[in-house]
Amino acid sequence: MPFCPRCGLNVAELDDGAAAVAEPDGVPAEGPSGILAGTSDDAPDAVPDDPGPPTWPQSPTSSLPSGSRDWPIPPVVIAAVFLMVGLIAFGLLTRPQPDAVPGPGGPLAPSASVVAPPPPIVGLTILSPSDGQAVAAPEVTVIGTAPPGLSITQDISFGLDQHATTDGTGHWAIKVGLNEGDNKITFRIGDDRSTEKSIRVTYTPARTP
Repeated sequence: MPFCPRCGLNVAELDDGAAAVAEPDGVPAEGPSGILAGTSDDAPDAVPDDPGPPTWPQSPTSSLPSGSRDWPIPPVVIAAVFLMVGLIAFGLLTRPQPDAVPGPGGPLAPSASVVAPPPPIVGLTILSPSDGQAVAAPEVTVIGTAPPGLSITQDISFGLDQHATTDGTGHWAIKVGLNEGDNKITFRIGDDRSTEKSIRVTYTPARTP
C-alpha cells in the first residue's frame, strides 16, 4: 500500500530511499549466490597459468651426439686424410733414387757397385802368342785388340796379305802358318804402317823317337 493506514506515512518514499542506500551508484548488488551483479559480462580476463622459465633456442651443436661435440669434422674424413698422408709418405720412401741401379742384393743397389766401362782401345795390341814364344805346331792363331770395326792386316813379304775385322769388343784373330825355326809376324791397322806391331815365334817340330 502506498500509505500507512494508521499514520498516513508515504511508504513508497521510504522504499525508494532504502533502495538508494542499499545500492550506491557504481557498486553492484550481490546476487542470491553472493556473486556481484554484472560479473558475467564485465569480469576481467582470466590470468594464465605460470608458463615456467623461458626457453631459449638451442645452438646447432646441442643436436649433435654427446661424443661428437668436440669433433665438428666427421671421423671418416679425418681417417681418410691420415690414410692419404701415409700413402704419400710410403710412395716417397719407395721411389727409386737417381743414383741407384738394380743389383743382386735387392731391388736397388748403390751406384758405387756399378762397374765402370773399360777405357777405349787405342792402337794395335797383340795378346797371344807372346813375343819369343816357341811352339810345336806348324801354325798359330794370333789374337789382339784394336778399335772396334777396323781392319787388321798381316804383312806378308812374299805373298798376299791377310785381313781381319775387329768385333764390337775390339778383338781380332788371324791364323798364321809358320816355318820351321824363327818366324817374324807383323800386323798393322789397315794400311797405316805407323801402327805396325811385330812378334817372333819359333816353330820347333816335335821329334819322334
